[in-house]
Amino acid sequence: MDRDALLDLFDRLVSEIRDSLSDLDDWGPSGDRSSQYRHDVVADEIVVPRLLGAGLRVLSEESGLVGEGEVTVVVDPVDGSTTGSRRIPWYATSLCAVDVDGPVVAVVANLASDHRYRASRGEGVDVLRPGGRGYDRSSHGPSRCRRLDEAVIGFSGLPPGHGGWNQFRALGAAALDLCAVATGSLDGFVDIDRAHGVWDYLGGLLVCREAGAVITDGYGDELVTLDPSQRRAPVAAATPELLADLLAMAAGWRGSSVG
Repeated sequence: MDRDALLDLFDRLVSEIRDSLSDLDDWGPSGDRSSQYRHDVVADEIVVPRLLGAGLRVLSEESGLVGEGEVTVVVDPVDGSTTGSRRIPWYATSLCAVDVDGPVVAVVANLASDHRYRASRGEGVDVLRPGGRGYDRSSHGPSRCRRLDEAVIGFSGLPPGHGGWNQFRALGAAALDLCAVATGSLDGFVDIDRAHGVWDYLGGLLVCREAGAVITDGYGDELVTLDPSQRRAPVAAATPELLADLLAMAAGWRGSSVG
């Protein structure tokens, strides 16, 4: 399956998930495991069979690693499940195809607004805005912010102290938070708790890279992994200078906690 076909499939799946969730009355816990909601299960039951039927291997937060194929689609059926359960409009489906060279195409879609980000390796980022007639090449790249004291930073987890930023936000869906860095709504993003599986951030990682933002792991680990047991601490920024400040800030917190 070529890149365009993958992106079209991802878009269709996002639309099917949005349609199904619009008819869903029960957005509470699934009862199957801690922190899983009914909407997680509904979305997973839509996306995984379709991807497997297309001859793709799938790594889903809800289903694990299943299927065979040269291309693996890393999917979070609903990233930001808790915000979704509270009807806070910041939750997403994230799909990212990975080949032998790493992430190749991705779609990250805000399920509440239908604001979508589509990235293709080496080809940039396209954005579908609510009410738009189709994808357009994004005219909004990273913010170019270089100074932490001028930056608005998104966090996952509770910062242990003030790190010198201008302002911060804790929005609750890493995939969308990273896309916000890529398109200039946030200047940076920091995972405090090293709590994210690859499905949470891989689509956003490709959007960041293709938009010109910089992203790494706060502990120096490789972010691209197909091991569902691994957890990472993605840190993203509009510029290398701001990224260096964010990494130093997070390392300082870790050093303080050890001391």
